[in-house]
Amino acid sequence: MTNRIKLILTFVLFVFSFVAQNEITDALKNKLQLAKHDTTRCNILSRLIEEEGDDAIWPLYNNELKNICEKNLKNLSGTDPLHPYYLKRLAEAYNNIGYLEQQQGHSTKAIGHFEQSLKLREQVKDKSGIAESLNNIGVIYQNQGDLPKTLEYYHKSLKIYEEISDKAGIALCLNNIGAIYKSLNNSLKALEYFEKCLKLQEEIGDNIGLAYVLSNIGNIYSTSGNYKKALEFHFRSLKIREELNDKVGMALTLNHIGSIYHNLAGTGKDQNDSLLNKSLEFHSRSLKLQEEVGDKKGTAYSLNSIAKVMFQKDKTNQALEYAERSLNLSKELGYPEIISYASGLLSKIHAKTGNYKAAYEMQVLFKQMADSLNNESNRKSGIQKEIQYTYAKKAAADSVKASEEKKVTQAKLSASEAKLEEEKTRRFALYGGIMLVLVFAAFMFNRFKITQKQKQIIELKEQETQKQNEVITHQKHLVEEKQKEIVDSINYAKRIQYSLLAHEEFLKGSLPEHFVYFNPKDIVSGDFYWATKRGNKFYLAVCDSTGHGVPGAFMSLLNIGFLSEAINEKGIESPDEVFNYVRQKLIDSISKEGQKDGFDGMLLCFEKNNNRVTYASANNAPVLVREEKLIELEDNRMPVGIGENKDNFSLFSIDIKQGDLLYLYTDGYADQFGGPKGKKFKYKQLNELLLSNHQLTLIEQKNKLQNHFNSWKGELEQVDDVCVIGIRI
Repeated sequence: MTNRIKLILTFVLFVFSFVAQNEITDALKNKLQLAKHDTTRCNILSRLIEEEGDDAIWPLYNNELKNICEKNLKNLSGTDPLHPYYLKRLAEAYNNIGYLEQQQGHSTKAIGHFEQSLKLREQVKDKSGIAESLNNIGVIYQNQGDLPKTLEYYHKSLKIYEEISDKAGIALCLNNIGAIYKSLNNSLKALEYFEKCLKLQEEIGDNIGLAYVLSNIGNIYSTSGNYKKALEFHFRSLKIREELNDKVGMALTLNHIGSIYHNLAGTGKDQNDSLLNKSLEFHSRSLKLQEEVGDKKGTAYSLNSIAKVMFQKDKTNQALEYAERSLNLSKELGYPEIISYASGLLSKIHAKTGNYKAAYEMQVLFKQMADSLNNESNRKSGIQKEIQYTYAKKAAADSVKASEEKKVTQAKLSASEAKLEEEKTRRFALYGGIMLVLVFAAFMFNRFKITQKQKQIIELKEQETQKQNEVITHQKHLVEEKQKEIVDSINYAKRIQYSLLAHEEFLKGSLPEHFVYFNPKDIVSGDFYWATKRGNKFYLAVCDSTGHGVPGAFMSLLNIGFLSEAINEKGIESPDEVFNYVRQKLIDSISKEGQKDGFDGMLLCFEKNNNRVTYASANNAPVLVREEKLIELEDNRMPVGIGENKDNFSLFSIDIKQGDLLYLYTDGYADQFGGPKGKKFKYKQLNELLLSNHQLTLIEQKNKLQNHFNSWKGELEQVDDVCVIGIRI
């Protein structure tokens, strides 16, 4: 079949589809004009809302549906048979309004209308509608980043759909819950829910739902780095969505495919410009559709994705334009995740153009959003405590109620006996009461005189105490203000220090398989890890500066500056010569009066397409794990700074093989006190731990190191900064 014939057939099918759609809506409009009863009008309006695809028209029908329901409900009593009908239709209208406001980015208004719809549906016991409203509320909380609330509503919705055996609803909830676990980086749990959903969608033949879950499974494979499998699922999803003309879904899938091609394109010398252009093509198609359907959230994502590609293609001005549009739109929507993406990228763009003030402002915003997203576990803990408190309060109330009921029961049983003794008790009570009143009156008169004297003494003491408290409170406020100033300053220093450390994206470009376990003793650190590229060489330094905390951090900044100067400005390429240069700079700068400030550490040089790694060491060297054995490599026993040995540093080399593991660490892990006897961990035990875990994935190795360190330390104080980096060749 020629392309021309295909084009003609496609056009004919489109025309027939369009005409058929118009015929349905026209027929419904005619029926609406002829309808004599409001229930008939409501039924027709509900159909028109479903059939009408124009976002400017169907809200008008929905508003008419809402008005008819409200008018009838005012005139009907609660016992009238039509009362539940109009409540159900009114709930439908509120739900539609919530959907429209959600699409327009008005989250607060949307959730308000979804809750109104839920309340009405609960009133008429419409289980299918209740499940739908719960799911819609969950979607809003998900957009706002409140994942605990999201899961709560999705699980409530799932439970009701399971009660009524609604397979389509069950599949929808399974897909949504899987998406939450994916956002929590729990890929196994996410895949479990998605595969259950996929099976149901194929069983019931729901192509829309099938497209969504295929896309979500594609995202799981993309996250794990299996891009071939990810593209397979995304293209299956895209094909279905194109057949359905689902523009919202098409835009979402196109954006995912664009991101995968961006990852496949690589960076630096290995960058594949063809794949980068392909990424830009898919992101641009996605943006066009997002703007067409008015999906502001999707538009913000697509704008940021295009900005990332432009930045990598060195089209800085275009990258800046797209990133700023993404940031402004995400601020308008109030989505912290997209704000985080856009501000992080803008920080890099401004730094590249030399606008360091703007770069810093964007870095601060990025950090604020990252902190907001990282507080998820705290919010979960707060919700758990609230549940526990509510349960305890209810249990206490039930206990009091049971006790009162028991007392009432006992009182009824003894009522007859009490009446027989009542008269006798009253007589004795009267005589005894008179005697007690006389004695008590005499006692109270005596106590009154004593109390008056004591009151005067207490008032004087209270005045003195109040003055002392005022002084103490004032001093406490001064101390708190000073402490806050100090902590704020240190946190500011932390942001500066962290901006100079090797960023994860930069490391991943040259070391695809690695982990970094960085655990400062205080807010800022004397340990640092730093990386740079020069030509086809990639340099990685892992070092321990003199001291820790603020003094250590100052030294780390100075050391990073000298390392960068040696390689990037002076053009020194050999790691041993870099250390010689930095040592002399430290001696000339800060060691003129004999201070022994500097650092221990190592500097590794990886050269592209070369199976040899060269390195320089100062009181520390990398360790190599090969064929189930750990090899401790050579080092120079002298610091980068003033020391007893003033010889030049040696250049060491390692012949590496595929599958080798290199570990670089400072002394903080080995020097930590802990365990049952409160002793040092030591290097031997650290190397044994690395060897025992080396077959695990690098993420699992990092988690093992972190958990083992915390378990060993226990309640003891951390003694030094900790830095461990693992690299798989």
